[in-house]
Amino acid sequence: MQRADRLRRLSHWLFWTSTVLAWLLPLALIAKIAKGVYDPATLVARFPALPPGTVVSPFAGTMVAALAVVALFPMIAAFMAMRSLFDRYRRGEILTDACADDIGRIGRALFVVAAMTVILPFLQLIVLSAPGQLVFGIGVSDSTLGFLLSGGVLIAIGRVMGEAARLAEENRGFV
Repeated sequence: MQRADRLRRLSHWLFWTSTVLAWLLPLALIAKIAKGVYDPATLVARFPALPPGTVVSPFAGTMVAALAVVALFPMIAAFMAMRSLFDRYRRGEILTDACADDIGRIGRALFVVAAMTVILPFLQLIVLSAPGQLVFGIGVSDSTLGFLLSGGVLIAIGRVMGEAARLAEENRGFV
C-alpha cells in the first residue's frame, strides 16, 4: 500500500509538471520565434554551416519560424500523453490498457521529436541558403539519439504493459 501511495503522490506532481510544460513550451517557442522573425540575423548564429555574411530575409526568417512550430506538436503530444498517464496513476489506475496506450503514445511522440531534430534543421538550412548557394547540412546529436532510444523503449514498454494488462484482466476473470 505504501508503494501505491508514493506512486499517487509522485504522479500528482508529475501530472501538474507535464500540464505546466505543455503550456509553457509553446509560449517559450513563440518568444524565440518572434526574436527570429523580428531579428533574422540571430538565425545565422544558430546555423554555423551558413557562409559568413549571409543575410536572412524577413520571409526566410518567417519560414524558419514556421518550421520550428512544426517541431512543437510532437513535444506537446508527449506532454499531454504524460499528463494523461500521470492522471491515471494518481487515481490508482495502474495496470490497464489505457495506461499502456498512454505509454505507447509518449514513446511515439518522442520518436517523432527525434526525427524532427534531424529533418527540421536540414529544411531550415535550405530555407536560409542564399539563392544559388544552396547549403546542405545534417547532424545527429547525442540528445537526438537519446530521444530516439527513449521513444523506442517506451513504445516497447507500452506494448508489454498492454499484454500485462490483458493477462491481469484474464486472471481477474478466473478468481
